[in-house]
Amino acid sequence: MADIANVKVGACSVTFNDVDLGHTKGGVEISYEPVYHDVSVDKYGESIVEKYLVGEKWSVKVPLAELTIANLKVAMPQGTFAGAANARLTLGHSAGTKATTSAAQLVLHPLNMGTRANDIVLHKAYVASTVDLAMKVDEENIVEVTFEALVDETKSDGNYLGLIGDSTA
Repeated sequence: MADIANVKVGACSVTFNDVDLGHTKGGVEISYEPVYHDVSVDKYGESIVEKYLVGEKWSVKVPLAELTIANLKVAMPQGTFAGAANARLTLGHSAGTKATTSAAQLVLHPLNMGTRANDIVLHKAYVASTVDLAMKVDEENIVEVTFEALVDETKSDGNYLGLIGDSTA
């Protein structure tokens, strides 16, 4: 039976590696994509007779509204803090750095929920997006960061990427 109480609206808090990333602007977007291998046989030509799950992609796009050096470090994990009190971020690494070195847990928590019942958690998220900084006179400076989930082998089959629901259980 339909229940209007199940209709949800509102923003969420974003926590990466146990650090609150602050305000967002424009809404956080979550994308899940199952990846299948199509099976066909000569008898049916190019018609698909079966599909096998060969992977899953889960990503979260976060428009960060707080333009801080700490948030830029999240957006550009290859950067290195430098200067007194980490006042700047330096960029320019050698090739070959693994994404897992900067991967951490990402938690999205709806702000209008008192409980953790509707959280979205990527167990091992990393940033793999281009970072564009737009400095405009009539808009907020937004740093859009896209997190992607990596497999976390410490979790069980069916839970390698993350969860939706109660993050405390």
